[in-house]
Amino acid sequence: MLTGFLVSLVQYLQNVQGLDALRSGLAILPFGVALLLTTQGLTRFVSTVDLRIRAMGGLVVVLAGVAWLTLLDGDSTYAAGVLPQIVLIGTGVGVAIVPFNTVILATAPAEHAGITAGVLQTALTIGGSVGLALLLIPFAGAGQGAADTISSVFVWASLTTVAAILVPLVLWFGPGAAKGRAPAA
Repeated sequence: MLTGFLVSLVQYLQNVQGLDALRSGLAILPFGVALLLTTQGLTRFVSTVDLRIRAMGGLVVVLAGVAWLTLLDGDSTYAAGVLPQIVLIGTGVGVAIVPFNTVILATAPAEHAGITAGVLQTALTIGGSVGLALLLIPFAGAGQGAADTISSVFVWASLTTVAAILVPLVLWFGPGAAKGRAPAA
């Protein structure tokens, strides 16, 4: 979904906000900065919290940012309609990505660690492609312009994020979930 989110947002910034390629790239840079700062800095402060809780919390923060982007329209400004949301999403991804990867790799048997890492990276790549394809459906909506369809893109992205929260929630905490805890750090 992140690939689709970024592509859709760049299209909005270029086609609605009138930014050129360089300025639209710089406009989404705060997402990456927030992600980097969160993975490098915040992780130390929350290291005592169960990895699964951190991962789920990060996804909830991502959902808040994506849901906030559903308010985008042709009259939105970058400072109020895009910047805080992408910083929030970057922060959520930064909180979630390391715990998700750690839980996945730590719960695989040692003899399958290599294949598990490969499957994880393949899933991330394919997920990005599928997410992009799914978010292009509302973006291309019936010949309307980007200003008219961008909020629908983020409604779809919000629904996808809800699914991304529900799947691990059920697998990690639902009936039949393993009673053992994931590693704390």
